[in-house]
Amino acid sequence: MPSNLGLIGLGTMGKAFARNLASRGFTLSLWNRTQERITDFVSEFGDEFFYEPSSFEDFINSLEAPRKIVVFLPAGEATESTLKQLSELLDKGDVIMDAANQHFLESQYFQDMLSEKGVHLLSCGVSGGEEGALKGPSMMPGGSNEAWELFKPILVPAAAEDFNGGACVAYMGERGAGHYVKMVHNGIEYAEMQMLAEAYKILKEVFRLPHDEVADIFEGWARGPLGSFLVDISVDVLRKKEDGQDLLDLIQDKAGQKGTGRWTSEESLRLGVPTPSITGAVFMRGFSAEKSDRVKLEPSFSLDRPMPNMTVNEVVTHLGQAMLAARVSNFEQGFALLRAANKEYKFNLNFKEIVRVWQGGCIIRSVMLKEMGDPSKSLYSMEFAQRILMESHSSWKAMVQLGTDQSIPMLALNGALTHFEASRQSRSSANFIQALRDRFGAHSYERLDKEGSFHSDWS
Repeated sequence: MPSNLGLIGLGTMGKAFARNLASRGFTLSLWNRTQERITDFVSEFGDEFFYEPSSFEDFINSLEAPRKIVVFLPAGEATESTLKQLSELLDKGDVIMDAANQHFLESQYFQDMLSEKGVHLLSCGVSGGEEGALKGPSMMPGGSNEAWELFKPILVPAAAEDFNGGACVAYMGERGAGHYVKMVHNGIEYAEMQMLAEAYKILKEVFRLPHDEVADIFEGWARGPLGSFLVDISVDVLRKKEDGQDLLDLIQDKAGQKGTGRWTSEESLRLGVPTPSITGAVFMRGFSAEKSDRVKLEPSFSLDRPMPNMTVNEVVTHLGQAMLAARVSNFEQGFALLRAANKEYKFNLNFKEIVRVWQGGCIIRSVMLKEMGDPSKSLYSMEFAQRILMESHSSWKAMVQLGTDQSIPMLALNGALTHFEASRQSRSSANFIQALRDRFGAHSYERLDKEGSFHSDWS
């Protein structure tokens, strides 16, 4: 019997997703660059749902029509060469799902390339890591609507559940919309992780709390309105031991990145959308990479860390409030970028569906998403956000000030605060900028009391 679909790429995510699909009753033909990996996988998990083809042509011919193929390969050359190979072998009406962390412009290029052959492409962001791929990820497909209709009966049962038991998968929009939404998801993820790292640094270095006590604090946050997947797994990270030592004390303080956070920042600059906490988180990973320079400079500048005039319990309360308010800002930055991209690229995004899809399976899922509603307008204008921001504002400022006093970089918490402050004030300092621009470059300016464009004689 022909397989229901094919899957190319038996890396960590591909293997987990293959098992997920098989658990829903789908039969899969498998392909990988190395045949041995296919053989080992089928030997371990059985041939009831998995077929091991003898060649790539056999793989193609083993699929029911119209053929449906999921490509779970690294973004870039590996995916591109595979899609080109498939375009020569597939028939008109066949469909492919690209599940890589792909740049949205590459997704658009691939879709155009395949459509010339009559093959439909679904560019799908997949979030949740190995565990999510196995048990149910959050999926953000975009591109060909024809491909979505054919993949929908497969992806819906394989997805995580939202707060109401619905599937955390929905068609995001045209062309590269799916990978764009996933890119912004990852940008918000960068800001959220950096925010948690800043809270950890305050508790660990200012108050010198052991990791188990910091874990207790994070557990308390997880049970309240700050609850999220990232807060939950922070507890696991803080409690992890290896040979009797805290694993965090053994891990090098150099953070890796695969590009999606940087792409989010690049897009925010291109579209003129401020994302200070997201971009600050990207910058902090850049600082972390310069380990040798930091080690050389530290002896030249003594760290002045006066004892705070707050107790640990007071700081824990303020930190929780600050991070809750910052989370509003982090999400608003991401959705502001999505709103701008929706106009620029004509994705036709459904913002309520994005919120729903992010409620389960993905890395940035949190209880706050229950209240978010329709972020096609600013979160700052919503009642739930205004309540959080008003209640947390003083705590937020106090924690940013504490970080400054203790020489702790706060590009996430402070960037989020700056975004809020800049967004809510009717009068900015840009009048001064415009005067300077006109003074040195005759760039002109607008006035409050008159219509038109003006230039002053500064001589």
